[in-house]
Amino acid sequence: MILAPNRQQLLSGNKVFAYLLLPLLLISCVAFKKTKKVEWPADEEIVEVKPEKVVEKSVIAKPKVDAKDEETLVYSTVLFKGEEFRVPQHKHNFDIAVLLPFHTDASNRSMDKRRADVMLEYYQGIKIAINQARQLGSTFTVHFYDTDNDTSKLKTILKNPVMDKVDLILGPTSEDQVKIAAYFARERKIPLLSPFTTMSNLWGNNPYLFNLQPSDAMQALVFLDYFKKYHGSEKLLIIRDGQSFDKSFGEALVAECNKQSINFTSVKYDQYAKWSNFLGPDKTVVLLTAKDKRKTKLDNVVTGLQSKAANVTLVGPEEWLDYANASYDQWQKVNITLMSTNKAQVMNYETKHVIENYRLNYNDDPSKYTFMGHDQMLFAFEALDAFGSHFPLFLEGKSIDYANTTISLTKSATCFQNKFLQLYKLENNELRAVE
Repeated sequence: MILAPNRQQLLSGNKVFAYLLLPLLLISCVAFKKTKKVEWPADEEIVEVKPEKVVEKSVIAKPKVDAKDEETLVYSTVLFKGEEFRVPQHKHNFDIAVLLPFHTDASNRSMDKRRADVMLEYYQGIKIAINQARQLGSTFTVHFYDTDNDTSKLKTILKNPVMDKVDLILGPTSEDQVKIAAYFARERKIPLLSPFTTMSNLWGNNPYLFNLQPSDAMQALVFLDYFKKYHGSEKLLIIRDGQSFDKSFGEALVAECNKQSINFTSVKYDQYAKWSNFLGPDKTVVLLTAKDKRKTKLDNVVTGLQSKAANVTLVGPEEWLDYANASYDQWQKVNITLMSTNKAQVMNYETKHVIENYRLNYNDDPSKYTFMGHDQMLFAFEALDAFGSHFPLFLEGKSIDYANTTISLTKSATCFQNKFLQLYKLENNELRAVE
């Protein structure tokens, strides 16, 4: 076992949002500076998570059958997130492998150090989830492996005999590594949760690969569900600026509009355009794909829409809230609505739990990566505890809420995707989640 260096480096905490004056939002990390030493995971560290209490499993009796058929005929009644399920009887001791680039060696490039900081924040979220998992009825053994973001090292880890016996894999991160690990998992029928990288271009169907980050295509689907539910009779105008967000989400949205035969207009952003000319007398949803740091494009569009403000809903990415000189009054006139995959921007019960535990341990506020580590690992614990290896059969199409994300597994042609996107309206200087 190789112990990791303790760098005592301060985490960035939550990004300092421009909208911190909004009463329901998270408190700025500036008020919470880290004073305790940072604990790093060790290379090939093992953590045992034992239940604090034994949960009784009610078993429905079935006739005696051959051992190979017994699991499909003997069921337990399981309560999961307030809903009862009849689940094939399964074991309640699990091994989970976490494969992440912790970069536990002391000599790293600057990019490796930044990646290591992110992994530390993610790992700290895992530790909070581990404490919560002790309330479950199962025992978990979590194996941490440092991939060092190296495919050769990943292959060495996968040759470890322990890996053939694990019940679930969390990680790795890069696309090349996920492909290698996904093939390994499919051959051994081990669920693999991809925490960061969203995979779609695989060599074939892999029902053991789960993308926990919502892809652009999944976010486009959710946005169009919202559009049809709340604005079904209105026009849709997409203003595209050709930059990174537009090339990812914008292209996915246009493709899905065409696939669903949704009538929309797509125009290129022009700083001199009079945007009211594109609207007409009808109500219109205007989606602007711009994320420019100076917010020039957003200001131009908001100004151009003022004459038609009563008939406009302006939609854009959550990054608009980062602007230090946000014009809330002007934004609200055009019914600004924001798209986000981070629910923790508005406090909920689980969010509060994570924040309180993180502050208690680190005197800081958690970053989005801490929330990711918490939510994704807690999902792994809870899914295995309730359903064992059968969890995809019971959770596909269900929406499972966590502190900063909702996991809604949807089977695509190649693997499982998380169909999730949260929309927020800005009203009276407060963010309100659109249900």
